[in-house]
Amino acid sequence: MWRTLSRVLLAVSTVGAVTLLPTSPASATTAGLADCPSGSLCGWSGTSFTGTMTTFSAGAGCLNSPIPLRSVANTYGFGFMAVMNVYSGPNCTGTLLATVRPGDSVPFLFSWGSSVHTVI
Repeated sequence: MWRTLSRVLLAVSTVGAVTLLPTSPASATTAGLADCPSGSLCGWSGTSFTGTMTTFSAGAGCLNSPIPLRSVANTYGFGFMAVMNVYSGPNCTGTLLATVRPGDSVPFLFSWGSSVHTVI
């Protein structure tokens, strides 16, 4: 009797826990690498170009990111030398996490990116 009751309680609690698990808020606004327009500097809040996407202006200098960056891409062609450096701290401080040249992409930054420096 106790075994049956224990199994029933375990099953009910497992179903209840699965029902209450939150869904990722980024799932409603996911963007992929293909969503980065040609001739753009893009960053995503998730690894592998998932989550919320933002773009940065080439040649704008140091810019704080509106979202924490986990992956970045540069869709400029090789004829236009736009380069994006990604930093861990605000105002282009902290660790240089990546240098993204035309045609390059970085699917995983080893730390959150907080700012970028863009040059032409």
